[in-house]
Amino acid sequence: MSGEPTHYADAGSSNLLAVTLQQLKLEATDDALDLSYLSGAPHEDLANLIESVADSYRPQIWAAIEQASWWAVLHLLQTATAQHLLTHLTAEQQRRLAHDMSESDLIFFADILPSHVVDEFLDRQEPELSEQLQTALTYEEEQVGRYVDSRVLIIRSSSSLKRIQEKLQQQPEAQAICLIARDGNFVGMCDWHGLYNTDPVTKAYKIAEQMAPLDHEQKLLDAAQGVSGLPVGGWLPVVKDNKVIGVIAIENLFLRLKEKSLENFVSEAASEEEDLFTPIKQAAQIRAFWLLANLLTAFMASAVIGMFEKTLQQVVSLAILMPIVASMGGIAGSQTLAVALRGLALNHLHPSNIRMLLGKELKVAAINGAVLGSLIGIIVWQWFDSAGLGCIITIAIFINGLAAAASGTLIPFVLKIVKVDPAVAGAVILTTVTDIVGFILFLGLGSLLWSLS
Repeated sequence: MSGEPTHYADAGSSNLLAVTLQQLKLEATDDALDLSYLSGAPHEDLANLIESVADSYRPQIWAAIEQASWWAVLHLLQTATAQHLLTHLTAEQQRRLAHDMSESDLIFFADILPSHVVDEFLDRQEPELSEQLQTALTYEEEQVGRYVDSRVLIIRSSSSLKRIQEKLQQQPEAQAICLIARDGNFVGMCDWHGLYNTDPVTKAYKIAEQMAPLDHEQKLLDAAQGVSGLPVGGWLPVVKDNKVIGVIAIENLFLRLKEKSLENFVSEAASEEEDLFTPIKQAAQIRAFWLLANLLTAFMASAVIGMFEKTLQQVVSLAILMPIVASMGGIAGSQTLAVALRGLALNHLHPSNIRMLLGKELKVAAINGAVLGSLIGIIVWQWFDSAGLGCIITIAIFINGLAAAASGTLIPFVLKIVKVDPAVAGAVILTTVTDIVGFILFLGLGSLLWSLS
């Protein structure tokens, strides 16, 4: 690259994506690609950058990130993105990543890590630790037992605090202290503050913190529902057959709850104008506006159909097949719209990468349009014994799919710029575009075929 190298501080967090895309485009020129400024970026910005670019660019960005930051960035990525990166690492990068891997990294990423990396890591561990990790991996990703930390002191609740302190000197790595009854059942957690600020001859059960243990097969999300009000840095006991097998970090439960909340936010595409308990009158007014807008756009689509009234009277098959064209365009557009809304919600869609996303969606639409359009065309050909009609519906579905992809990508982005809620208005405008384009194409080509026959 000619001139002075770009530094992260010069670019600023909000411009990191634009600067990086500009640098990546220079790869096709004689200039040297320089992404060294990424070494100074915060982990959150690096994760957001990786999520905001095409798959083909991600390995180059990854190679520019300091090795010491690799695992921290991986933990911030969505599962699908992390999986793509891990499967595209070079053998040397895999070796370096495995070298820095911790036990918690293995637990979180075992399902998407290359199997040989997992096996090599387990082989390097002490037999007892290796057995514990393999046991953890027998649980499903969403089960509490997978994330159990065995670094816990389990001791009788009748023990004195002095005895517990002595045990901790022998087991300094213990993250928590679980108190059990004579029969081995869980009694409570020993409070660290009380342990060192209470008379050492005091029995442990007198400073025990009462809490319900988690079952090892319990789902993380279910467990997370009850952690509100607890300290993020704390621990919860995990039991199997009412016997303590370890503890789980409350932070892990909070993270899962946060992820689920984000998933729900994105999937529901919640409106910024209306929340769950918006007053009835206000909610009705908001929705009525867009229902009215949808009614007007429906009349526009009907007007297009009316332009071909004579043709429809003569060629009934066109009327029978019209809903297929409209439906295929609407569904294809809705899928793209959902992707764009998710990108906006996660702050992954910006002016810098809108063209990149548009290109990707058009390619996806072209592939699906060609395959599904051809399949439908063959069915229509056999159904109505008309090769021409089959070709027409194939062309209409293909082109309407491209229009749907372009609309689904651009509409929410434009609506956000003009400060209109894309979650509410996007579907209305998208349906109008796909209906009008689909009907004009299909009925227009049908009229041409009928006039030539």
